[in-house]
Amino acid sequence: DIKDIITDDYARVNNLSMLGVFLVVMFSFKSILIPVILVMVIEFAIFLNMSVPFYTHESLPFVASIVIGTIQLGATVDYAILMTSRYHKERVVRRKSKKEAIDIAHKTSIKSIMISGMCLFASTFGVTMSSSIDMIKSICTLLSRGAVISTIVVILVLPAMLTVFDKWICKTTWDMRKIDY
Repeated sequence: DIKDIITDDYARVNNLSMLGVFLVVMFSFKSILIPVILVMVIEFAIFLNMSVPFYTHESLPFVASIVIGTIQLGATVDYAILMTSRYHKERVVRRKSKKEAIDIAHKTSIKSIMISGMCLFASTFGVTMSSSIDMIKSICTLLSRGAVISTIVVILVLPAMLTVFDKWICKTTWDMRKIDY
């Protein structure tokens, strides 16, 4: 019974979490496309993390997917917002070109993103190594791997997405509509 409830709850919680992140990012950046890109990047990182147990035939506690989905979403959105905020500032305030804005955003954000991601990795990996409770070990393993995957995805995939969609970001973001792309 609990497994069936969790399956329904996972879909509901995941959708509500994504909607919440989408709305916060949309109102923060006054954009339609930026939240779509950030949610796609974050969900891609979560998908990669959750696919590892599938392909390694590792069994997971039934609550793991719901816990990982929400915690990894919360952690990864911070990394993504950090880089996107800097990109946005460079495009809007400093009137930098797409390439310059993304280069600056990447260079100035990478250290903070890596430190934050590695701190999450270290703390959860430490619990994985020291806990004797299988459910906690399993969830912390997913969290530690998710921290690494999220860090890599935000550092490598997000700048690529911002580059590819820059023209449409400018068209769908309130204070970027007059920027030459």
